[in-house]
Amino acid sequence: MRFRHDPHHDGSPDHVTLHEHHARLRVRVPGGADGVYLRVVEDGEARLVETEVEAERDGVVVYGVDLPLLPVVTPYRFAIIRDRRYTWLNQEGPHDHEVTDDGDFRILEAPNPPSWVTGTSVYQVFPDRFARDDDGVEPPTEHPEWALPRSWNDEPAGFGPLAPREYFGGTLEGVRRRLEHLVELGVEVLYMTPFFPAGSTHRYDASSFDEVDPWLGGDAALSRLIERARELGLRVMGDLTTNHTGDRHEWFLAARADADSPEAGFYHFVDHPDDYVSWLGVRSLPKLDHTDPGLRERMYEADDSVLLARLVGEDALDGWRIDVANMTGRLGALDINHEVSGRIAERVREVAPQAWLLGEHFYDAGPDTRHDGWHGVMNYAGFTRPVWAWLNTGPEGVRYAATHTSAPLPSQGAVETVRALRATNAGMPWRVRTHSVNALSTHDSARFRTAVGDPLLQILGVAAQATLPGVPFVFAGDEIGLTGRDGENSRTPMPWHRPETWDREVFEAHRRLLALRRELPALSEGGLRWLDAGEHHMTFLRTLGEQVVLAHLTDGAHGPTSATATDLGLREATVMESVGEVEVSFDDGVELSARGPGLVIAVGSRDGL
Repeated sequence: MRFRHDPHHDGSPDHVTLHEHHARLRVRVPGGADGVYLRVVEDGEARLVETEVEAERDGVVVYGVDLPLLPVVTPYRFAIIRDRRYTWLNQEGPHDHEVTDDGDFRILEAPNPPSWVTGTSVYQVFPDRFARDDDGVEPPTEHPEWALPRSWNDEPAGFGPLAPREYFGGTLEGVRRRLEHLVELGVEVLYMTPFFPAGSTHRYDASSFDEVDPWLGGDAALSRLIERARELGLRVMGDLTTNHTGDRHEWFLAARADADSPEAGFYHFVDHPDDYVSWLGVRSLPKLDHTDPGLRERMYEADDSVLLARLVGEDALDGWRIDVANMTGRLGALDINHEVSGRIAERVREVAPQAWLLGEHFYDAGPDTRHDGWHGVMNYAGFTRPVWAWLNTGPEGVRYAATHTSAPLPSQGAVETVRALRATNAGMPWRVRTHSVNALSTHDSARFRTAVGDPLLQILGVAAQATLPGVPFVFAGDEIGLTGRDGENSRTPMPWHRPETWDREVFEAHRRLLALRRELPALSEGGLRWLDAGEHHMTFLRTLGEQVVLAHLTDGAHGPTSATATDLGLREATVMESVGEVEVSFDDGVELSARGPGLVIAVGSRDGL
């Protein structure tokens, strides 16, 4: 499927120039049109505004129009008229039929998220499994009363009642001592799953939000870790559950002990004290009630609240990943999710304007991101699942995420993946997409290496992380080829003592591709224009100002595919990265073919529209 002659617009600086309360929009139309109109909806009513020709070259016409911005969010799309027929252009692409408003472009009229986010990359650590104080491998001799001590060489059991109790003994001091590994890899943000005291190694069942778990080293260990990270130029993010606490949490104990206590209003009791609402029916995770003013005060309203207190001071975190953000403030007919996320964003901006708010969201995040709330999401629907569906060649029974479903089955090819990427990201404002993360694996999923099997296909996935819009996200161990069949089994201890088992080729590919993303601003800030997709390949451009980056990713052999110089709009192209059996030549355009899986990333200067 060829997209190169399609009209194009996206939310990048090449196409949207923001001014106070209005924006200048530009849409690229190969071959021109009889007319191009901006469609904007205000107070529920749509209106059309005619654009004007802004530039023209080699048959490509750019139309421009001024758009007054509405409070909070402005939705729009374009109507392109040719031969008395119209084409709608929205975030999913061009359509020759009527479409809903769901895929419209959207501009958020709200203060920008932290400026550092789009140029960074994230490394996820599950503290119990990353590194121990002493680098020992025997089961810990000291451990919490609930724990089942395991050897550092043991394989996590996988889904089951014992999984949350498996204790390997990793600590924050262990993380601190291994930070140079992150620097060598080339990531800039350390994100850790919860560090609060709890009754499990995943620690999403916090018993307190006021201290760091002593089994991880306590508050002093976190301070030393953050101090060392700062010295190395790294940022540190925490993980917080705004949807629930653990059933041993001090708030919940007080709530159950006294129905008239302030804390009793923090939870959804059906029949006090034993009948209460919990996360997906898991009784150890009682659900928080954000209609309660007292809970809001302690969670995020007060300057010394749980969420805000750790974002200020010498050992401040650089942001939070919000666990099950999509469920926060929702219960049946009650839905104040947008109100809660909006207020959290407002308070964080007041107290720590450079802190990143990243919401966990397994499914369609579009409807929850069209307001001033989470800066970005974990883009499982808009990146992880489509890439898995394309490249999944692993064994049957590999579980996707923390579910009992199988991993996404192989799709009909790269062209289907491109359609999925366009469709799943269409409902999300561009600004939110660029502040969201592109993960191949997390602590809640099977390892990507297990899903694809082939190291070269894993590298292809990493290239997608580095070249598509969004922030690359690496789960500790992916960079050395660790495997895992589900979200518990994948929480594998890092084999520091067995370096001979590391996949050095995969590590070096991570390092090169993350460095390339840092080097080329178009990969972090630029727009996305699709050129071509077939059964085995996808080709697209990332553009920013004078810089144009061409990315060609293929999972198998394919015949020649080409684009003209006008299609590309670049000159003096230089291949920056080439892996596998891909052949590329630049001669008044580009021609690409492949004898097997691989990738090419090239950069050039803009020479056209």
